[in-house]
Amino acid sequence: MVSRRGVASSLRALLDRGFRFTIIGGTVVEHALGSRDLGDDVDLFGEEPSPLLEEEYYSVAHELGWSSGQTWLGTPRLIARVGGEEVPLEFFDNVHDFYVPEPMLERAERVVLDGVRVKMVLLEDHIVLKAHAGRGSDMERLKEIGRHVRKGRLQVSASLVREAVEFFGDEAPVLLRRLREAGLL
Repeated sequence: MVSRRGVASSLRALLDRGFRFTIIGGTVVEHALGSRDLGDDVDLFGEEPSPLLEEEYYSVAHELGWSSGQTWLGTPRLIARVGGEEVPLEFFDNVHDFYVPEPMLERAERVVLDGVRVKMVLLEDHIVLKAHAGRGSDMERLKEIGRHVRKGRLQVSASLVREAVEFFGDEAPVLLRRLREAGLL
């Protein structure tokens, strides 16, 4: 698990060097729950520079004394070191089967993580991204989010979820079915 402080410090170092990104992964859920730990890694949609320009990512990792590698999609993965903590930062772009609709990035909110202002997709958009991925682990995570909603720990707008589903066009019926199965609609 990575701490809020570790995530904030890592992201601040990148922001200070001109990097721009939006948090898209499970960190969104943990932030909404108010968790002290924000998951095992931080999934980011890279905006500037593009994650497809890997060298800029690896260069900043070298400058900061961080480790670097690749995600399952071949995009940059940096391992920041903050104090004694390692913070994996995984950068994504719309490549292969990975897709984040532009409207989700446009309506991302600015949140403050331990004093650092960052962009984060709406919880509802994260939920739809999970439904779109549709792997077994994603479906389990959606069911877990559904349990948090039923227990009152998370608030999810059904209208925002339905709006986000429409960003996927012809895939909408499949996404709606997955979300119903997870108890989120």
